[in-house]
Amino acid sequence: MKSFVSFESNCMFSVSFSRFFLFLLMVFLFFDGLVAKEPPSQISFTEGGIQKTFYRNPKVEAEFIDPNFINSSQNKGLGNGKWKAGWNVRPAGKPILSKQLKVSSQSKVTEVYNPNVGSGPNIVLPGLVIVSFKKEQTKESLLAFAMKYKMQFQHQYQPKLASFQFEPGYLSVEKANELLNDSIVMEAYPDTAVEKVLK
Repeated sequence: MKSFVSFESNCMFSVSFSRFFLFLLMVFLFFDGLVAKEPPSQISFTEGGIQKTFYRNPKVEAEFIDPNFINSSQNKGLGNGKWKAGWNVRPAGKPILSKQLKVSSQSKVTEVYNPNVGSGPNIVLPGLVIVSFKKEQTKESLLAFAMKYKMQFQHQYQPKLASFQFEPGYLSVEKANELLNDSIVMEAYPDTAVEKVLK
């Protein structure tokens, strides 16, 4: 009888410990997902059969300014100055828009890359992913593809070529690499925007 009680208590302890460990694992994974990853120091992808590599420039960042925000009457001064609607390259940690203005606008910030370490034109990944398919696609199949990969369908250029909106920066490279695993995809790569001069 004594051994049965101890076996039962060992089992209960084992189950309780397993549940506690599972709970800790879930908490860790949840908070790990909330912590932003540091952008990589370099990114690589293949576009048109050519491998491209870019190097992160930690001295600058790109900030997106909504075109509607720049065109509003109270913000006309921004548009007349050196900043434009869309992506603007600026020194790291120095926002273009003050915190008060950001509340009412859709501003995003992402990392900037160069073709060489610390030199060359500034390159921003605006979050557009270009996908070349093995077979012709319909609008319905492209919408289903976008939903499957949690992207927004943007534009169909040709029956086998389309673009999808995702997150800007290195996340669009990761998404393009994920899409390459799909059997219907021939090529996937992030779109790049080039700005030659730092403002």
